[in-house]
Amino acid sequence: MRNIELDRFQKEAINCAKNNNSVIVSAPTGAGKTLIAERIIEDSLKHDKRIIYTAPIKALSNQKFRDFSCKYPDKTGIVTGDVSINRTAPLLIMTTEIFRNTLLVESDSFKECDWIIFDEIHYLDDVERGTVWEESIILLPPEMKMLALSATIPNIDEFTDWLNKIHKVPIKNIIEPKRPVPLHFYFQCNNQIYNKLKDLKKAKLVKKNLKNPSYKEQYLFTKPNRLSTLLKNINTREWLPCLYFSFSRRRCEELAQEAASYDFLLPEEKEKINEFFATLLDKFDISSSYHVNSITALVKKGIAYHHAGLLPALKEIIERLFQTGLIKVIFTTETFALGVNMPAKTVVFDSLSKFYGRYHAYLKTRDFYQMAGRSGRRGIDEEGYVISRINSSHIDLESLEKIIYGRYEPIKSQLNSCYATILNLYNISGNKIFDIYPNSFHFHQSRGWQKKEMLNLIRRKIKLLKDLGYIEKGEISIKGELASRVYGFELTVGELFSNGFLLNCKEEDLFTLITSLVYEPRKGERRPKFNKKLKKTKKDMNRLMKYIHKKEKHFRISPLSKKFFFHLSDVCRLWIQGASLIDLNKVSTVDEGEIIRYFRMSIQVLREIKSSQAIPSDFKSEIRQCIEKVNRDEVNARKQLSQKI
Repeated sequence: MRNIELDRFQKEAINCAKNNNSVIVSAPTGAGKTLIAERIIEDSLKHDKRIIYTAPIKALSNQKFRDFSCKYPDKTGIVTGDVSINRTAPLLIMTTEIFRNTLLVESDSFKECDWIIFDEIHYLDDVERGTVWEESIILLPPEMKMLALSATIPNIDEFTDWLNKIHKVPIKNIIEPKRPVPLHFYFQCNNQIYNKLKDLKKAKLVKKNLKNPSYKEQYLFTKPNRLSTLLKNINTREWLPCLYFSFSRRRCEELAQEAASYDFLLPEEKEKINEFFATLLDKFDISSSYHVNSITALVKKGIAYHHAGLLPALKEIIERLFQTGLIKVIFTTETFALGVNMPAKTVVFDSLSKFYGRYHAYLKTRDFYQMAGRSGRRGIDEEGYVISRINSSHIDLESLEKIIYGRYEPIKSQLNSCYATILNLYNISGNKIFDIYPNSFHFHQSRGWQKKEMLNLIRRKIKLLKDLGYIEKGEISIKGELASRVYGFELTVGELFSNGFLLNCKEEDLFTLITSLVYEPRKGERRPKFNKKLKKTKKDMNRLMKYIHKKEKHFRISPLSKKFFFHLSDVCRLWIQGASLIDLNKVSTVDEGEIIRYFRMSIQVLREIKSSQAIPSDFKSEIRQCIEKVNRDEVNARKQLSQKI
């Protein structure tokens, strides 16, 4: 690593760090931000300093753990919601949520840490999870230095100004506007490939409505964009490997099967990939996955698909195959773009709009470049190629131009502290909790009325917590202590505890209950049939949520606490009784990767409940036995992460 010629911005960032400054780096995807983190880690470990590395998703945390474990096998640990390995290691990889949670309840454990590295710090702008990044920054120990890595941030000066106001260690921002490998944009439209946006505009693809000239232009694209045309073009121009982004799991699979009419591999490449794939399948022992057969047939042709519905181990196998260069085309959802180091020569967008959790919209420029930036491999390609498949009924050229050539969106505070955060802060500070808000990015960005409304929201949440008995006589109660452990499900678990329902649960019922609490069904998902016992439980939980929501509405708190969804009740029962993944697939239409993900989330919540002082020892034993029965085979994240590749 020391022999690599550093770019200007990398040298500046490393020099700032050596001078005991915190550093925020704003640079395009693929520019080489990670190298800065690696150099700081190397120097810190050399001087026996401790470092925390946080990542936004578990897949990225796992990848970083594997990468750093190869370099520093005895000095690397990981703590996520799924797994804890060597948690006292000098280099500790964490998800940002776990880091925030630890700051709230065990802040002393980070006193000896020299650096915190926030990968993908622009996640602070995420509507659902951004508050976690903001809270983590606010709660940082005063002596801890920070390296924040981000895609391009247009309001970086505002962001840096906030950080300098609230932290003892001065912070410098380092900006790199250019990519080391330039991008060239192409467009497939009317089943033709256009190499410039202006050529697309010039093409005779639209005409005015002559009867009503004031009407919007009427598009005349008559030929559908064919995948065969696109792949032939990419292959002929030698633009492989290719990352093809689609925002639908089923679409990824369908496109991969359609692409299977092509064979991208030479005989010697087939032999290599078949051997490596067989080795990985044997190591991870995932023959039970119904995706294995279809992916095996695709891999033999240099094709694969990758999405959250796959088993975590199978996703990792596909990532490893792609890193060899033997997978020439991979059809994947957007999570593949988030920090996971899988660059390609070409990136294709199946669509330029997506569902943003609450609404469907055109891609933000930042999100577009998070994915597009995966094209063009540094040191290999002179240019990266980005192809957008355009459908006139879905996007107009003005919107297309805005996505590609518009300004990056500024990051905005999404502060909305959950009940657990408020309870933990109240436990530490009491009514001085309101003195913490002026340290937030929200306070720094907001106008007077917005600041007042945020303070009122915190007050209303505290009033609700007092009304329900989570705070009593100026202190958090036993119920409040339990709720402070369970992030995201505080009131539900607290009320289940106080009404006695939780402590009366046996292993199977407990697992089903918690899985139903964390589960979020996909749109149009079929509901299972419930037996008499489960119907009663469902009725009881609906009554409980109605009570909680009534209280939240009274205190004008939103979003409301999450409801129960019992769609996985059958698979929960089978799994805790010892059934295999094959058995689960027979009774459920839910993707097996989703099932594993929610089982792991359930284990995390059960561990959080078990950590509370409110839980008696006999019920802790019940929880322990429940976790042991659930955390096996494909669910066991530690088993997957312990595999040497």
